[in-house]
Amino acid sequence: MNSLKCISQRNLWCQLKRLQSSLSTSNSKIQIPVRIERGPTDILHALASTVPDDLIQNNYVYHDDPFLLPVRRLEYRTYALSYEAGKKAAMWIHEEHSDLFVDHLSEPEIEAFRPSVKTTDEQKVSEEMLLRAILNFRASEALNIYKLLKTNISNETKQSLLELLCFCGDEDGIYTNLYFEQWYIKNKHKIFWQYNKEIDELYQFLIKQDSLTAAAAYSTMICGLAKCSRMDEAWVLFQECLKAKRLLSINAYNFALFLIPNVIGKKNVMKVQHMYDIFEAMDTNGIKPTVTTLNAALKVVIQSPSDVYGEIVKKLLAEYKNLNIEFSLGTYHYLMLSFYGRGENSRDDFLHILHILENVNLTLQDSTDFKFFSHAMSLACQYQDRDAGEKLHRLLLFGNNRKFLSTHIAANTYYSSYIILLLSTCKLDEFFLFYDKFCPKVHVPNNRLFKTIINTLKQHDLKLVAKYISKIWTDVNNYNFKDISLKYELLRLMKIDDLPADSPFKTVFVDAALNLWAEIMKQIEMDLTMTSPLETGMTACIATILLHGGLLKKSIEVLQYTVKESHLFVPTINQEQLNQLFEVCISTECIEAALLVLEYAINSGFLQTVEMGMKLKNLPQFTSNDHNKLINLLGVDALNMLDTSEKS
Repeated sequence: MNSLKCISQRNLWCQLKRLQSSLSTSNSKIQIPVRIERGPTDILHALASTVPDDLIQNNYVYHDDPFLLPVRRLEYRTYALSYEAGKKAAMWIHEEHSDLFVDHLSEPEIEAFRPSVKTTDEQKVSEEMLLRAILNFRASEALNIYKLLKTNISNETKQSLLELLCFCGDEDGIYTNLYFEQWYIKNKHKIFWQYNKEIDELYQFLIKQDSLTAAAAYSTMICGLAKCSRMDEAWVLFQECLKAKRLLSINAYNFALFLIPNVIGKKNVMKVQHMYDIFEAMDTNGIKPTVTTLNAALKVVIQSPSDVYGEIVKKLLAEYKNLNIEFSLGTYHYLMLSFYGRGENSRDDFLHILHILENVNLTLQDSTDFKFFSHAMSLACQYQDRDAGEKLHRLLLFGNNRKFLSTHIAANTYYSSYIILLLSTCKLDEFFLFYDKFCPKVHVPNNRLFKTIINTLKQHDLKLVAKYISKIWTDVNNYNFKDISLKYELLRLMKIDDLPADSPFKTVFVDAALNLWAEIMKQIEMDLTMTSPLETGMTACIATILLHGGLLKKSIEVLQYTVKESHLFVPTINQEQLNQLFEVCISTECIEAALLVLEYAINSGFLQTVEMGMKLKNLPQFTSNDHNKLINLLGVDALNMLDTSEKS
């Protein structure tokens, strides 16, 4: 009763305080909060922040459904490129039938939806239209407008046009937003130099203008030649500019640094001296270096003799720190290349880099930045440092850092190294939890990864890893691997006689043997080129599993084909495997299979064939027909020796 009284008093006190608070605020002046400017997509970002981070984050092209994800490498490529085929078709219609797109339906107007200018009337074009075409990388349209305008163009616009033509030639659409097509291209935007009169005309005109205009033209030509694999020509022009003490852009100096190993030679000790000459020219002309300059210099230095570049790298880093230039991922990539192989110190330096980058939302500063993640994970795998691998993977998942895995080659290298690292540092049960999380949702394993997993499974007892052997076999088939040797390695682990009598994996192993035999026969019948040769050890393994599984007729078929079509197989059965197969034939009372094994042993020149015949002849189920077959195999004399030895 007292407790209820206390509660009622407390409620009355709270109500009184709320009333006093409301009375005091009603007399105060209303404060309107300061307006916060919002963008059109801010609400979408706010909603996105409420969704938990997804480890997978597959693109919508795969519908983000684990049951609809492709499980073969070819399917990933096919689905992705099919997704973009519609974009390319729309772009082609937009370009070829621009007359259908008269009205601009977007508000504000979207520049990419504007059809290209196709006219021969010089009255309908302007310098503004030329600049718009240049900004949108429409080289053919820009050239057409340039020819119509003739001389009514400013030097700045001519310089911009020269940059466009040196940068991407006269082809349109090189830098279109086709993400997946770029993902599967090994060398992105590889442009080859195309000489045309417009480039020469613009270049010759601009270098005869004032010094600043001429310097921009020289710089553009050096960058264009270097980018389009005209390295020797770019280097000659750069050297001419150095001798003439011409002022060049920072991009020209950076390209010149990248040219040094290819032009001077990777083993030439003069590389570093050329690098210092370029630095001196930059300093003379008051050109401030960038992080790209540092990365290019590091590339030059690390290809010098190892007893020299260590000190030079330290000096470069100290100098650029004094200039307050922030290092990029490409810088750390070259640093890892420089210190790798220096024992325990290299590992400490690697861990220090990961510590510096921890929880950083990285920005793209240089093209070499894309090399960092795959290289770093390869090092973590070589060091077998799981903490380093986990830290690096957290960095990849942080913010928008996934963009640095820019191609399927980089992604495959990264995830293969990460999974191998987990395999070498986890317990088997824990590893397969990671395996299920990554494969095939993020990564489809390659042959190397599967072979590494199989070699690890060999080190464990079959009863403990039977379920994992079954899983890997299923995945190898689902991912459409044609490498028979890979399946053979798995089949060798399937020792069905070591399993408990009621094990459900016995059926799985037998089905695997049948599946592999069917694939071998299909390839032989279709005369397909095989990724690896057929081995008799493989068919012996298949026959052994089938015998243990009770499929005697099928095992006889396998052995019969192996013996009769021996020219199709590489003889790889050793004495131990032969004896094991023969013993299985005896234990399962399959005389016909045992005779085939004996025939193979005789044809291959194995010893102890007489002893095998003796063991076979003593079986209670040995018939007269079997006796005649044994005579044909061993001969009468050998059989008489068997009879004599038995009587004695």
